[in-house]
Amino acid sequence: MQIVTEGEMPEIPEQLEPKTSPAEIGIAVDIGTTTIAVSVWSLLHRKHLVTVAEKNNQVRYGYDIIRRIAFAVRPPLTGSSAVVESGPSALHYCIISQLEKMFTQAIMEAAAKLPRGYQPKVTSIVITGNTTMLSFLCNTSVSNMAAAPFTPASLFDVNTTWEKIRNGTTYSHCVSLDNPTPELLQIFESSIIPPQTEVYIPPCIGAFIGADAVCSMIAAGFPIPGTRNDPSTLRPWESKVKAPLLLADIGTNSELCLYIPDSPEKAGRILCTSAASGPAFEGANISCGMPSIEGAIDKIIYIHEKLECHTIGDKNARGLCGTGLISAAAVMLKNKYIDKNGIILREKSKLGDGTSCIELTPAVYLSQQDIRNLQLAKSAVKTGLEFLLEHTTETPVFCIAGGFGSKINLDEATTIGLLPPQLEKRTIHLGNASLSGASALLFSNVLRDKARSLAKKAIQINLAGIPEFQERFLKGIDF
Repeated sequence: MQIVTEGEMPEIPEQLEPKTSPAEIGIAVDIGTTTIAVSVWSLLHRKHLVTVAEKNNQVRYGYDIIRRIAFAVRPPLTGSSAVVESGPSALHYCIISQLEKMFTQAIMEAAAKLPRGYQPKVTSIVITGNTTMLSFLCNTSVSNMAAAPFTPASLFDVNTTWEKIRNGTTYSHCVSLDNPTPELLQIFESSIIPPQTEVYIPPCIGAFIGADAVCSMIAAGFPIPGTRNDPSTLRPWESKVKAPLLLADIGTNSELCLYIPDSPEKAGRILCTSAASGPAFEGANISCGMPSIEGAIDKIIYIHEKLECHTIGDKNARGLCGTGLISAAAVMLKNKYIDKNGIILREKSKLGDGTSCIELTPAVYLSQQDIRNLQLAKSAVKTGLEFLLEHTTETPVFCIAGGFGSKINLDEATTIGLLPPQLEKRTIHLGNASLSGASALLFSNVLRDKARSLAKKAIQINLAGIPEFQERFLKGIDF
C-alpha cells in the first residue's frame, strides 16, 4: 500500500543537545482514520532513520469516524469476560497491538543505521492524530462525540508514559477495559518500548479538528495570530507572513484551516472546520475501489476515442484508488461520458441489478452509485473550502497535505469541482505534514508551546450548524 510518509520538517529553534547518546532515538506517530505512519529519528543528529506505514487495522470496525464511534458506544456483548467484548476495549487494544508491531519493525530497521556498537534506546515518543483516534488510543470515552454538541472527553496536550497509554490509564476518567486476549498479553509482555518512555500527545482543537491539524499547521509555518506580525515578536527562525494560508488535509475526515494575517486594524485569526467526506477518496465505498497499491488504476486518459488506464506499478488493473476515481470522473466529464449531474451518457453497461456502469477494463468498472459517492465527498470538501475562502479578500496560499492530497492532479480536481479554480495556481504540496509536525515536536519545547497557542487561538466552525449549509452542500454535488 502506498502511504505518503514524507513531508517538509519545520525548522527547529533549539540548538542540538550534545549530551545526547548516539543510541537515543525518538518516534513520531501519525494515527489516521485509514492509515498509520511511524517515523524514527536520531535524537543526537536530528536525522531521520526509517519510516513504516500500514493501513489502520481499526477499519474492520468502520471505515470512517462516525461508524467507529457508533461501534464504541454500542452496548457490550454478553459472554465470557476473558475476551474483548466492548467497543472501547476492542478499539483500544486494536491500535495498541498494531503500534507495538510497527514499533518493533521500525526500531529493528533503525538499529542498522546507528553507529556500530550502539543499540537503539527509545527515550521519547510523539503521537498525533484526529481527536477520535487519540481517544481510542488513550481509552477515553467518545460517547459525547456521538451527538451534538460533540464534546470530547479530552483535548489532550498531555505528557504521559507508554505504560499508561498501553494500559488505558492516561487519565483518571478513562473507561474500564475488558481483559485482553492471550495474544495481546503476549504482545504487552514483550513490548520493545520501555514502560516509562515519555509520550507526548499534542493538543486538539475540537471534536473533529485534531492534533494532526495542529501538527500540520506547525509544518506549514502558521504564525500565532494576534501578534500583529510585529518583527519584535517573531522568533529568529520565523518570518513575517503577509498572505493568508489555507491548509487542507483531504481524506476520510477532511480538516481545513485558514490563517488570516494580522492587519493594522485587527488581529489575525485561524478558522478551522472539518468535512465528513467519507472513505471514497481512499478508494473505499466504491464498487471496484482499492487502496493505492500495485494494480490500482491511478490515472485515466482519453486517447483514440477511448479510455486508457494507468496502474500503479504498471500491473494488471485490479481496481480504482482515490486519485484514479477523480481522474476517471474528470476525463469522463470532459469527453461527455457523464454530464454535470454525474449521469452516465455513453458506453453504458448494465450490472446484474440493472444499474448503469462504465467499464474501464474487463475487471474494473465505475457504477452510477460510485459517481454519486464521489460527488457527495467532493461537495463536502468544496463547501468547506468555499466557506473559508469567503472570510478572506485575498486568495490564500493553498497548502495541501496528506497522502491523497500529495498525489492529486490539481487540474482534474478543479475540473470536477473538488477545488475552487482560484487555488490551482497557488498550491504547494506538503506531503504528510502531520507526521512532519509531530517529528519536529520530538526536538522542540518551543514548538510544543507554539502548538498549544495555535490550538488555543484557533476558532472551530461547525459547518452543519450554518443555516445555509445544507443548501450549499446540495448545490455543490453537481460537477
